[in-house]
Amino acid sequence: MHVQPLDDENQAAVLKFLRRAPYRNGILLSNVTQLRSQCEVMVATNHDQIIGVATHYRPLPFMNVSFAIEHKDILPPLLEAMSERVNALQVSRISALLPEIRLQQLLPFVEAESLEFELQMAVEPETLRAVEAPEVRRLKKQDLPLMNQLAQDAGLTAWVDEVLDVGPSFGAFADGRLVSMASTHYATTDVIEIGHVATHPDYRRQGYARKCVSTLCKTCFGLAPRVYLMVVETNTPAMATYRSLGFQPIERFGMISFRLRLE
Repeated sequence: MHVQPLDDENQAAVLKFLRRAPYRNGILLSNVTQLRSQCEVMVATNHDQIIGVATHYRPLPFMNVSFAIEHKDILPPLLEAMSERVNALQVSRISALLPEIRLQQLLPFVEAESLEFELQMAVEPETLRAVEAPEVRRLKKQDLPLMNQLAQDAGLTAWVDEVLDVGPSFGAFADGRLVSMASTHYATTDVIEIGHVATHPDYRRQGYARKCVSTLCKTCFGLAPRVYLMVVETNTPAMATYRSLGFQPIERFGMISFRLRLE
């Protein structure tokens, strides 16, 4: 087995490997295409066949990794190579949002500190239920200070200022202020993840987030054939809202925090 960084020569093969499961590999697909310049990507091969990919996205305010592997024995050398490239991974707490099958691959090689389950929910163009939303409009660069303030007021933890650079965002306005918004974590031609869904505490449970998500999804389907979002498994009200828009659960993921167990 050989581990090396992603480059122009192996990118096409990496994409073919990841596109076998575009929903499950959505984060990885974004990190090797749209967000490539902001990521570290390591690729494992065996006899010139791709057998594993690991990525680290630099802009997030916490250490993070994601990976896809053919079998669990690939993971230790892949993580070791990534930690040599990103030294902070060797000593920091790391977060990863992984399908359950990959959690089981990871756990033997790390010291887990916390774990929370989320559901990946997807919607199809045919199942998306449109919502009338005259108070919702597309957000632009000049709205970024309002978005930053709303992200802070709503307690978003993975917010990045570059949100408008990676995909469309829509916001709802009331009383002359931005009270709710929905954005994307990434928007590739394969799949788009809806994220940064936030509503000011004073305006919750009034349907604003539902309207933002519905309007955003309509735009996203003009960019990619697959749209999904993640919701904490215990957040029953949010799940009900997304079901009402036509989303259905497709896979269970775990948000795990851990430390590498390096030899």
